[in-house]
Amino acid sequence: MPRYLLASTALLAMATAAHAEDVTTKKTTPLLTSTIRNGAADAINVTKDGSVVLTSGTAVTMDSNHNVTNAGTITIANVNGARGIVANAGTTGDIVNSGTITLDEPYTPTDDDKDGDLDGPFALGSNKIGIRTEGDHTGKITQSGTITVEGNDSAGISLGGKLTGNFTHDGKTSVLGDNAVGVKTGQIDGNVGLAGTVQAQGRNAVGARFGGDINGAMVVQGQIVSTGYRYPTPPADPSKLDADDLLQGGSAIVIEGNVTGGIVLAVAPKDSDPKNDDEDGDGIPDATEGAAKVQTYGKAPAIVIGSATRDIAIGPVANTASKYGLQIDGTVEGHGLYAGMDGNGVAIGGLGGKVTIANGIGVSGTVTATSKDAAATALRLGSGAATPLIQNAGTISASGAQAVAVRVDAGASLPTLRNSGTIKAAAVNENGSAIAIGDASGTLNLVENSGTISATGAKAGSGRNVAIDLSKAAGSVTVKQTQVGAGFTAPAILGDILLGGGNDLVDIADGTMT
Repeated sequence: MPRYLLASTALLAMATAAHAEDVTTKKTTPLLTSTIRNGAADAINVTKDGSVVLTSGTAVTMDSNHNVTNAGTITIANVNGARGIVANAGTTGDIVNSGTITLDEPYTPTDDDKDGDLDGPFALGSNKIGIRTEGDHTGKITQSGTITVEGNDSAGISLGGKLTGNFTHDGKTSVLGDNAVGVKTGQIDGNVGLAGTVQAQGRNAVGARFGGDINGAMVVQGQIVSTGYRYPTPPADPSKLDADDLLQGGSAIVIEGNVTGGIVLAVAPKDSDPKNDDEDGDGIPDATEGAAKVQTYGKAPAIVIGSATRDIAIGPVANTASKYGLQIDGTVEGHGLYAGMDGNGVAIGGLGGKVTIANGIGVSGTVTATSKDAAATALRLGSGAATPLIQNAGTISASGAQAVAVRVDAGASLPTLRNSGTIKAAAVNENGSAIAIGDASGTLNLVENSGTISATGAKAGSGRNVAIDLSKAAGSVTVKQTQVGAGFTAPAILGDILLGGGNDLVDIADGTMT
């Protein structure tokens, strides 16, 4: 597979610490880098045998230009406004957590009405943050440990200003409560590596929100999950669930700024050099890497790229032949799950600002949307979204009452779509509709297929099983089904093809069209 090399980012300044003050025992008072060494400033290193256990406030504060490392335990129980590690605005120093940060509470929901499911809010406390920068910060931030936060309006990691340095997540971060956010950032002048596990559960909960420009590359290689549901696996009888069991969360990943080095939902690299433990150069040992799996349970899209207030651009991914701006090698899933809830996979644009994705969108993994009885849209280019190409060698699929695998809205732009994998839409009942590829923008003028494009499930002869809808085309369009080599599965188009009013061409060189 291609390698996604992340170029190193030079820091403007370095933390001034010749050594660190080790914390090897239990501390019950806050630690500050400015006074940690008998009243003098130094770096803080909480070792695996050390801990900071408080009843309020902030456990460790970087208030001088010195590193903070935690390999031990930081705990603040049942306190609103608790902070694990805080870096004051304007400080310089690395923040590394390989231990545990726990900001929890003793509250547990109970089955008050005796109907077999739990009742009440997910959390009672509020405003808790595992790792926080209060303003602009210089230095890398690395989370390879465990951060657990229970509280409304809380976050696992929240950056309050620009980060000059790489951001790497390779641990486990979970946040429980309304408006929970696993990872929240602004501008990052460096690379982003999002691996491990990030989970956010509660009303409006978001897995990872990148609210500013990323002047580097973004590589997602972990499991990122968001939901407002109490039960992401439905019980045998969902009709007994209460309103507080069916809250709507936010998206698993939200990207609201430029990403100059492109976005990759990656899988683990092959071991082609036993002497190199990090062949893709992302700062994470290859042996510990997984595959990207981005999941949202609820009607919010699993991935949102775009902003309501500004235009953004996604640059090309370096060190690949295609140099697509968005490369999906892993999995994206949007599941409405319960009755009446839409399912949405990847949504680009459609929020007000324009979104430009350099060179195209490549899919070699899976993008899926499902709904029990409502709409399901796997990959959507909303108004203002523009990219020259979608190249699918994987699977893009939607299943719902109104299922659309690839949707291009009016006001978007997509001239070419090539498929060598599977693009499929399936209506869940014969009264529904299925559209594998639907273009309302009038810009899609070339569809090439050497795989399978299918629309099924609606009543036969109803006109609601549409494989390719180019009826809004502004000019002439071409649909080509190309010849494949010996030993390869013959290509197929299953469903209606709707053309526009131009000098259109349908060229079936191999396989079947039904």
